[in-house]
Amino acid sequence: MPIVMDDLFSAARVPEKLGPGALFLPGGAAALQEKLMTQVEAVLAQAPLRQLMTPGGRRFSVRMTNCGALGWHSDAAGYRYESCDPLSGKAWPPMPEEWITFAQECAAQAGFETFCLRPV
Repeated sequence: MPIVMDDLFSAARVPEKLGPGALFLPGGAAALQEKLMTQVEAVLAQAPLRQLMTPGGRRFSVRMTNCGALGWHSDAAGYRYESCDPLSGKAWPPMPEEWITFAQECAAQAGFETFCLRPV
């Protein structure tokens, strides 16, 4: 288990409104970070990072993957969402439930109490 030091500035790290509908939540994921990273690694084991191509044939400078019902994809056929990983042909890994809960809690703190990642 990694050694964690107290944050010298923790008392100053309070939510800060950046603008309409935007709230900075410093340290918001601190208590969950180990579990979230373990889940990131599990997603990556099923759908590794890859560099996509633009419709014009250029390679993106970033690597990415997806999880959940749909994944964003780009290739010579254009930009789109895919229900399956085009490389493996398998459905994208499911989005971990903790990510959904965390996103909804953050959204509620920012004033979006009705935010939902699940189809209604």
